Amino acid sequence: MKALVVEKPGVLKVMDVAEPPMGDYEARCENLYGATCAGTDLSVIDGKFAWGNVYPSIIGHETIGRVVEVGKKVRNFKVGDLISRVYTRDTDGVGLSWGGMSEYGLAVDTEAMWADGIPQSEWDGFRVNQVIPEGIIDPLDATMIITWRENLSWINRMGISEGEKVVVIGSGANGISIAACAAIKGGIVTIVGNESRREQSMKTGIAAYVDYKDKDAVKKLIDDNAGEYSYIIDATGKKETLTPYMSMLKEGGTAAVYGMNDFYSYTFNPILGPKSFRFFNSYAGVYDEAETHKEVIDLIRAGKLDASNWLDKDHIFTWENAPEAYTHVREKKAVKAVIKLSTK
Repeated sequence: MKALVVEKPGVLKVMDVAEPPMGDYEARCENLYGATCAGTDLSVIDGKFAWGNVYPSIIGHETIGRVVEVGKKVRNFKVGDLISRVYTRDTDGVGLSWGGMSEYGLAVDTEAMWADGIPQSEWDGFRVNQVIPEGIIDPLDATMIITWRENLSWINRMGISEGEKVVVIGSGANGISIAACAAIKGGIVTIVGNESRREQSMKTGIAAYVDYKDKDAVKKLIDDNAGEYSYIIDATGKKETLTPYMSMLKEGGTAAVYGMNDFYSYTFNPILGPKSFRFFNSYAGVYDEAETHKEVIDLIRAGKLDASNWLDKDHIFTWENAPEAYTHVREKKAVKAVIKLSTK
């Protein structure tokens, strides 16, 4: 089968690899579409992923697959089911940087493994394989479910609630999604980001948008809102991003970091608050995609999450030009690019 492989730092190519064998608790899936992730994927391609790099490795973690065959102990998937975050396994000396960008992959029936007494350590990482109800979303659009689940889980765990003021710095896919999820929870949300992302961001339910290059507008935002915001969120992960905005944080508010560009060297100045500023919360928590799967599905049904605000559907890539999808994103021609993985 075909797979998109980072051969070494800076070299991304389509390669033929062996299709992995299907286990008793696994479902074989034809992968339909995969979306790019400008954060982790580009870091892997550049050899800068914070948690280590494996080469060669199959890239991608935002893939949607369709079940074509099930193992003999599978009870919760059936042929024809649409499954989230399907990926392949290590094969022929080619490792995984998640491994979603492949023609075929495997989904694990974790509920069956749990019911049969299999140790959680053997299946916990595969709970991301969830059934997407038929007819609620196009398989191409469904690639966004992975991002939405991650960000909504993170927002839920942080605790944003009705009427709280939130500023999100960064207008990449995660920045816009975090802001959208915060707005869904009732937050009054402002994004500070690239002007080119204003229109699509405003469609997600946020209250305001500020061009980060407009220094006067940024200064006004900061000066007019001293001590007013419950949350300031850095969605870029670049050190010192939060420092200029600390004066906006209210007493006991939360400064949060989601991005991971400077994961091991992140810094910001915590004392640049108003005179009464004495303490704040620092949040860099984890998320659990599986815990928000149903909530995201319900939000899609309610029309509160629209993939068109993230995905570039005018330029769908195929195996013929798959590496160019990442160039497209790197050059900021799209928030997310989509690769058609099925050859049918």
